[in-house]
Amino acid sequence: MKIDLPYLSSILNVFLDAETAHITVSDFETNGIRIQSEHLPSLLDEKFLFHLQLALENSLISNQKLRSSDLGSIGIKMGANGHVVLTGTPIRLTQQGHDFATALANKEVLTRIKDELKDAPFKVIFDGSQKLLEHLMKKKLDALLG
Repeated sequence: MKIDLPYLSSILNVFLDAETAHITVSDFETNGIRIQSEHLPSLLDEKFLFHLQLALENSLISNQKLRSSDLGSIGIKMGANGHVVLTGTPIRLTQQGHDFATALANKEVLTRIKDELKDAPFKVIFDGSQKLLEHLMKKKLDALLG
């Protein structure tokens, strides 16, 4: 499966839009993101699972103890047959996750990354998003300072 940057951005936006420091996995569904498989509700949606695991692997999210070791650390328990139990564990964006979410929330950054770096490794996408956002913010600051 390929990374869908607008979809990943929508997952990260749930954290940005929250009025609390932590959310739970169930909050994604409350915000319109399908978390359960359409055909087998006891399983996770594959697209959601893929992108959530990317967020974990790249330290974009953690639990409130700042751990992001596996799905269990963020409240997703998977049985041997793939059936899922959501435990309601509070999760949060890490600083790195917040930086990436903020970059992707910028439409110009998201469009350029999506169009020009869509097949790049995640590290290149992440670093590129930060550099693009920094460049855009520098231009704004230069305009403010005249």
